[in-house]
Amino acid sequence: MHILVTNDDGVRSPSLAALSEAAAKRGHRVTVSAPMGEQSARSHAFTLSEPLRVRPERVPGAEAAWAVGGTPVDSCRVGMMCLCGEKPDLVISGINKGYNVGLAVYVSGTVGAAREAAFQQVPAIAASMAVGTPEETVRFFADWVVALGEGLVRSGMPPLTVCSVNVPAVPPAALRAPVLCPLSRLIYRDSYEERVNPRGERYFWLGPEQPQDSPEPGSDVALLAEGHITVTMLCPGEGCGVPEGERKAFTNLFPDF
Repeated sequence: MHILVTNDDGVRSPSLAALSEAAAKRGHRVTVSAPMGEQSARSHAFTLSEPLRVRPERVPGAEAAWAVGGTPVDSCRVGMMCLCGEKPDLVISGINKGYNVGLAVYVSGTVGAAREAAFQQVPAIAASMAVGTPEETVRFFADWVVALGEGLVRSGMPPLTVCSVNVPAVPPAALRAPVLCPLSRLIYRDSYEERVNPRGERYFWLGPEQPQDSPEPGSDVALLAEGHITVTMLCPGEGCGVPEGERKAFTNLFPDF
């Protein structure tokens, strides 16, 4: 199987190398196409009006590896369309340093790259881990993710769907069984710290996120806190998104047309 590996942490991320090595050890051909540097929170952005620089890299396990001067989605698109030589059988984006859970999946560059693969009708996994995950857990999780990808390719993925997986920062022996689960709706509150530079100009640093409430039982956030690997299938919603019984009241809000 030909696997394209990408990420949003940059082509020299150690966890990307772990994923590439794991895929190669399982007998797969690996191509890496990843951003030159960190591109977190880029969601589905890609470059329209500028050329994309590409340079060769060396990544353990990869038959070929490329650093792309663009976003994670740029890296995935150029990788699939130009650098692989053929459409890959599977795209794995990650392993991201930091969870991609709850509403964070809408801004994640890791998920964005995998979503682009799904848009191109290629099975896709977005893999993420807690900050501070032990090295032995990273290696275990990398192998587990590749094995999961093998199963998804064999069974066939639903159209336009991304399989998002996360692992907590515990040793392999302490990991609990993988669970298929929904996204949490937990909202994180951002804040900015205001400062003034030596020229008297104001600037702002984004501060750490703080959750507002407790996660819903059975959601990805709650299950990760319990030590489980979480698996969430991200796909476009069906219908108009308004429950059947509420549609008449909702349409009454429409302006005259």
